[in-house]
Amino acid sequence: MEEIDLKEIFYYIFKKKIFVILSVIICGIIGMLYTKYMVTPMYSSYSTVVLSKPEDTTLIENGTTEASSNSITQNDVTLNQKLISTYSEIMKSRTVAEQVINELNLNISENELMSNVSVSAKDDTEMLKISVSNKDPQIAAQIANSITEVFKVKIKEIYNIENVTTIDTAIASNSPYNVNYIKNGIIFAGIGGIACCGILFLIFYFDTRIKSKEEVEELLNLEVLAVIPEIKE
Repeated sequence: MEEIDLKEIFYYIFKKKIFVILSVIICGIIGMLYTKYMVTPMYSSYSTVVLSKPEDTTLIENGTTEASSNSITQNDVTLNQKLISTYSEIMKSRTVAEQVINELNLNISENELMSNVSVSAKDDTEMLKISVSNKDPQIAAQIANSITEVFKVKIKEIYNIENVTTIDTAIASNSPYNVNYIKNGIIFAGIGGIACCGILFLIFYFDTRIKSKEEVEELLNLEVLAVIPEIKE
């Protein structure tokens, strides 16, 4: 098997550096044009909720109830942390999606809606973050806020408690999160440079011409007596 001389390969690619540079520039421009004309801008909005102490009500003399003001206990914290995973799944349920679609009069399916929704729990906290992406920044914010409100109602219906409090309401984003001309241009430029170097390597590897006197000595097992230099006009 023929040994590959890395030094010769690097020297060969260096001699063809103009092609590598052109590939990097052209692919970088293509990346920016692709981002401008082919990528659909998507906007993201989020709301956050926290699991608080369930309201305890007590009966007073006139027959009405009032909420007690007991401070939150460790048991309440432990219970809320155990409910985080369950609450996250309820938020992404088909029932919640259907109600959000009806309230906002959206012309999409439940699966399509929830595919653009993510619910994450912040580590070691009782907070949930509802993130929504959409082509329209206003709709993204409306969906996030609607999910939050529908979810709070569902929790009251299911568990008969009110332990969800909104911390941050979603607001419309001013810039798309998936459009970055510089980043995409650099990625495409890097791919172009690597591809060009790979093609030059293949050309060098499959080129059967003798390129140096060392190759002559190695192939013929004879010593070179003289070398005629190439004289360019």
